[in-house]
Amino acid sequence: MKKSQIILIVVIAVAAGIILSTYMDTSTSVTFSEAFAHPGEEYKVSGTLDKSREVVYDPQVDASLCTFYVVDANGESQKVYYRNSADPKPMGLEQSESIDMHGKVVDGQFQASQVLMKCPSKYNENKHMMDETASNGSN
Repeated sequence: MKKSQIILIVVIAVAAGIILSTYMDTSTSVTFSEAFAHPGEEYKVSGTLDKSREVVYDPQVDASLCTFYVVDANGESQKVYYRNSADPKPMGLEQSESIDMHGKVVDGQFQASQVLMKCPSKYNENKHMMDETASNGSN
């Protein structure tokens, strides 16, 4: 093999490795207690929206801040501070089934830099079947 071919293969392999590591989420979720044990380190925390607590977004006070509570895998509810000037209150937050947040603990607060939500299916087959049965039974 020529030296130029070897260099080309190495460059392609390095580029492929960078692309794969960038686009594949290999991080595993941790709980809030693990994140709070290591302040300043970036973590992924997964959970569900604590619907017993209020989602606060007040553009008059701070147009880029939204706060809400998330219950993690251990059942711990924790306040999350999400600051994003482009999308301060994630659309569909209240309807989400689960939430993945990337962030870190700063000054005793979990500050999310990214919020990803799994939203409920628009077509729920069981509900559709129950609604159809109910409407057929009333005819």
